[in-house]
Amino acid sequence: MGKNIIVIGAGFAGLSAATFLSNFGYKVTILEKHNMPGGRARKFSEQGFTFDMGPSWYWMPDVFERYFASFGKKVTDYYTLHKLDPSYRVYWQQGFTDLPHGAEAVGNLLESIEPGAKIALEKFLQEAAYKYQVGVNNLVHKPAQSILEFANWAVVKGVFKLDIFNNMQQHIAKYFKHPHIKQLLEFPVLFLGALAKDTPALYSLMNYADIVGGTWYPQGGMHKIIEGMHSLAIEKNVQILFNKDVQSFGFDANNKINNITCTDATNYTADVVISAADYNFTETKLLPTHLQSYNTKYWESRKMAPSSMLFYVGLNKKLENILHHTLFFDVPFDAHANDIYVHKKYPTE
Repeated sequence: MGKNIIVIGAGFAGLSAATFLSNFGYKVTILEKHNMPGGRARKFSEQGFTFDMGPSWYWMPDVFERYFASFGKKVTDYYTLHKLDPSYRVYWQQGFTDLPHGAEAVGNLLESIEPGAKIALEKFLQEAAYKYQVGVNNLVHKPAQSILEFANWAVVKGVFKLDIFNNMQQHIAKYFKHPHIKQLLEFPVLFLGALAKDTPALYSLMNYADIVGGTWYPQGGMHKIIEGMHSLAIEKNVQILFNKDVQSFGFDANNKINNITCTDATNYTADVVISAADYNFTETKLLPTHLQSYNTKYWESRKMAPSSMLFYVGLNKKLENILHHTLFFDVPFDAHANDIYVHKKYPTE
């Protein structure tokens, strides 16, 4: 094949793209601005402590299995997974609730909160299972280069069952009345960066991932996933260059990228360039205005998902009664969420 491909960014997407392309026979180089792989999933070490810098929830283990299996590998070739039970703990204004692993156990818990909720959860998860199977197989694993990719019978036939015209808040309210249950089932979509009332009910597939798929954790931290993907990329002859912060592109007479310049003044040539950096950054910072797909007015009209404020705290003693994945719903949920998503400010509490 002979094509020289450069991938910008060594996060999940960049490592995945580069490894597949190298496996297909291309010569692939990743330019990563940090001194390690991972992107938002990097690790941070200080004074004997090591922190996951970003993602800390491991859901949808089948997606990771599928990835490594594409290269004849297994997750266990690179890291050890632990099933968490309880999956997580939620604190209310009074007391807390531990979410157990598995639909049966969660059903029993919800029944103790609201009579009839166990049967309601079974029906809710039946719908969610359909969305998960159709959504993952017919939407997630598509390259998204053309709308025609999604014009298959499974998607067309199930367009109403996929619930894309209702929102999550309405969908959950059809099955449950107790505010605690509603909050437990609404919270996963916050990972998408929007409120349940602004998120299509299609995303109850995340409840399926949570309750049926379960919450897992790789021994040694989430960065072990990145280390595994990094090792696999090296095995597949991907070259990864760190501390290479891409600054600009050079173009030929046909407006095709043929040169990449980094902030350290190094230059790289390529036949194909793939950016795994944020779409907005790539468009507005790396491409000249006349080659951008969207103009400034378009980006100003977009509602961006909020960032997170993260604290990395190291303690000189072990705290008692604190589990992994502890959520605090001890302040009014709507007011807290409105501060973040509607008024775009730090919450009052």
